[in-house]
Amino acid sequence: MKQKFGRGYWMLLASVTVSSLGDGIRLIAMPLLAYSLTGNAVDISFIMVIAALPGLVLGPLVGVLVDRFDRRLILIAANLARAVLVLVFAAVILADAAEMWQVYAMTAALSIAELFAESATFTMVSASVPVERLEKANSRLFSARMLTQQVIGSPVAGVLFGVAMSAPFLAEGGLFLVAAVVTLFIPAGKRRLPRADAEGREDAEAARAPMTEQMREGIRIIRRTPMLSTILLSDALLNFWMLISTALMVVYAKGELGVTDTQFALMFTVAAVGSVLGGLFLPPLVRRVGVRWTMALALVVTGASRLALGLTSDPWLAIATFFTGGASYFIWDIAIASYQQRVTPNHLQGRVHATTGSFLYGAAVVAALTGGLASELIGVRAVFVIGAVAILLLSVYWVVLARRGAASVEEDAQEPNDAVSVS
Repeated sequence: MKQKFGRGYWMLLASVTVSSLGDGIRLIAMPLLAYSLTGNAVDISFIMVIAALPGLVLGPLVGVLVDRFDRRLILIAANLARAVLVLVFAAVILADAAEMWQVYAMTAALSIAELFAESATFTMVSASVPVERLEKANSRLFSARMLTQQVIGSPVAGVLFGVAMSAPFLAEGGLFLVAAVVTLFIPAGKRRLPRADAEGREDAEAARAPMTEQMREGIRIIRRTPMLSTILLSDALLNFWMLISTALMVVYAKGELGVTDTQFALMFTVAAVGSVLGGLFLPPLVRRVGVRWTMALALVVTGASRLALGLTSDPWLAIATFFTGGASYFIWDIAIASYQQRVTPNHLQGRVHATTGSFLYGAAVVAALTGGLASELIGVRAVFVIGAVAILLLSVYWVVLARRGAASVEEDAQEPNDAVSVS
């Protein structure tokens, strides 16, 4: 009989759902506030760069701290820090004293707090559920985050911003406070007994190693696990092209496709619906074809959807590609997260997750800095087509990889993972 999810997982899911709603409100409110302060597109686009830099620079350090301290307390502290930051910022807006440098500072500070929250959540999932149910657990978590951020958060932010510029941030601060309280109800994890790691050292000795040595350990784990290395490089490439297209989407949709404002909003709603359905479809897909084939198929559909988007001139066909692309991209994200959790010992998951994330944040910074230039040189449509071709070539590699030796979920589950239940 399948093991049920325990209270630890459900409380974690509730905490992430509430905090994600706050994130979703800010994702819309912050650019709106920036636009009200300056109409300069470069100034506004710089927010994306600043949001990515902390993950690029501090990711490995955050991962080590998450591995060495109580993840539950870290998540509580991260939510409390975000609540205080946002509420203070709301007070600044109420005082009509907001300036662009404060927007940048707030973006950086919240990104750092979010690093801790994301890394802690990643490690707590695998410590809260049976290893064979990771896909289902992550599917629910990712779907809740998607719905609250993109489906609910966006319109709520628009309504609140219409009431007062400070209103979205007041609501966001309150939501982070609620998330911190909910996290208190997650049962505390049991302390692990000292054990030898892959290099024969005891945990206690490893914990006393210099911080730089502990940060390098995340890189060594990825290098020692070929599949993790492949996932890291593939995800960085995929994110680069997806983020470039996201940054240029409004220009492409309005200029090349001629979509209306309603159709443009519908694109992202359809993508969110596709993502949620893709998350529901993932667990049975993994059981049927295995992890590697799931990843390969997700890349094939993502690349094909982006290519169709880059070649079409029909707004409604473009909207349809958002559904299929949203589903496949979501499946990829959940599949790789579950695989990383399954094959990485739980006490090292923070630094592996953060090290992987630093590469993705690097891809985001490069995408933010080069997307506009590329569109000026070769045109927006060409950027979409080239990106789609790059993703399709990547999917061919994954199909070859899957054909050489596709592993089933049961085979992958035999990889080391010392998750300790907290449920």
